[in-house]
Amino acid sequence: MSFLHELATWDAALYRALNAYCGWSPFLDRAVVHLEVLKGSIYMGLFGLLWFQPGKDQVRRREMLLAIVLAVAIALVVNRILSTALPFRTRPMYDLGANAPTFEWHADLENWSSFPSDNATYLFAIAAGLWRVAPRWGLFFGLFSTCAAFARVFLGIHYPSDVVVGALIGIAVGLLVVRKPLVEAFAPRVLAWEAWQPGYFYGALFLVTAELGSGFPNTRRIGVAIVHLFVGFKT
Repeated sequence: MSFLHELATWDAALYRALNAYCGWSPFLDRAVVHLEVLKGSIYMGLFGLLWFQPGKDQVRRREMLLAIVLAVAIALVVNRILSTALPFRTRPMYDLGANAPTFEWHADLENWSSFPSDNATYLFAIAAGLWRVAPRWGLFFGLFSTCAAFARVFLGIHYPSDVVVGALIGIAVGLLVVRKPLVEAFAPRVLAWEAWQPGYFYGALFLVTAELGSGFPNTRRIGVAIVHLFVGFKT
């Protein structure tokens, strides 16, 4: 218990050290908040670049890119199971307080446990998958993901441990799923749709990658609405 208490102490100290800079500079605050906007655009840009890049390995590359979608979905399911099974953790902005940015900003949060971070999970699942497809771009997205994930600590949404554990889940699932046996089990069947009905295929692919790049926000809202339809709202 003393070891866990020591970890919790360091976790809170690191959180306070990062959040202390929130509200210090309007430019820094806006740069951090806008990382949330950039992550989807950067992912979709890399996806399109690697998808349409010519070469002898194009088909194999496209199959692995499709596997990243599956990896992110699995990683988020694993993350939700852990978050539900473990004791509820209040977000630090409510538990310890947080410095606010220099402009009006409201976090769009479900009433979910802070641990582990969904945001870090899906970002690093993408980074791990991209690393298998194109190591340099995977490393680039991994560095961006680190900044974007710890921006959540800066804003008071997560503790550092939430981000670290979420990242480890994403990396583990991404490296496991985007492997030859699993890729060959389903990706060629999906890719065959591209030759058969390219219009429908690319329309669906755009919607899926747009959702994936932002952490499936609309899908999650639909899921939450369905749950509330049957169990009601807590008051």
